[in-house]
Amino acid sequence: MSASFFFPRQAAAALALALCSSLAAADTTVAVSIDTSSFGTDGWLDFTYAGASNGTALPSTVTLANFAGFDSAAEVFTDGQVSGSLGAGYVIGNGGGYNDLFHAVNYGGVLSFTVTFSGDADPAAIVAGSTFAVTAYDADQQTQLGSSSDELNGSLLTIDWTPAAVAGGQGSIATAVYSDFASVSAVPEPSSWLMLGIGAMLVAGVARRKAAAFTA
Repeated sequence: MSASFFFPRQAAAALALALCSSLAAADTTVAVSIDTSSFGTDGWLDFTYAGASNGTALPSTVTLANFAGFDSAAEVFTDGQVSGSLGAGYVIGNGGGYNDLFHAVNYGGVLSFTVTFSGDADPAAIVAGSTFAVTAYDADQQTQLGSSSDELNGSLLTIDWTPAAVAGGQGSIATAVYSDFASVSAVPEPSSWLMLGIGAMLVAGVARRKAAAFTA
């Protein structure tokens, strides 16, 4: 078999590997998008993070960052293990009974942000995980918006975090979306983007070689 046929297969394989890697490595960071065009003009988003009610969850945090559509001057209320800012990112812990970030927002467009989970490993696999939730409220801070009737707590979405089984490993997440206005998507890690770029460059190189061969 000639190299001209073998190299494209190598490039395609590299690109496929990069794509698979990006999916496999995206289990701790996700992007959340909320379409608030039907929510009115002003309201609140409520972000909560809590460990299992039986108190067996290992320490972990969620970091909220890369906010789009949010006003840095908006009013914010916090309770429990919450620190940070809109620009630097908010960090919410899972300790204690209630950890809450209540953020004023302007409705009418798309609000988006990333959520990154991190925490201690659980080699024994004997502890429960923790749950992150997002809920939308009207300006009255009481009327919940956008959630389907099958979500008892009125959340737009929840993400359950389970610790890694080995030290240094990545934990896993399970997402449930209860609204047609909300979506959650994976965010590849930098190493995955690098592999994807390498694969794309290999494919581009093949295209250039074939073009040169046809014009020679």
